[in-house]
Amino acid sequence: MTKNDIVELVARELNVTNVQGKIIVNIIVNELQKSLVKGKRIQIRGLGSFIVKKREKMNRRHPGTGKIITIPKQKVVRFIPGKNLKNIK
Repeated sequence: MTKNDIVELVARELNVTNVQGKIIVNIIVNELQKSLVKGKRIQIRGLGSFIVKKREKMNRRHPGTGKIITIPKQKVVRFIPGKNLKNIK
């Protein structure tokens, strides 16, 4: 499912145009991004949680050249699936 699919679904469900649906979806996505940038946890019941974790600096071997490279410390977003997603069969 793509963002455009979600826009079309929102527009159809709310009986609005695709342009209005796109505005709604963009507002939601932008607010989620702002929260993650601030380091906040996002929890959506029935789906899961998005959290920001700090990853320390690490040395790894480049698979193509075999040279050791240093990956700087960084913040990464992790998704933890909710109970309903963990039990998909």
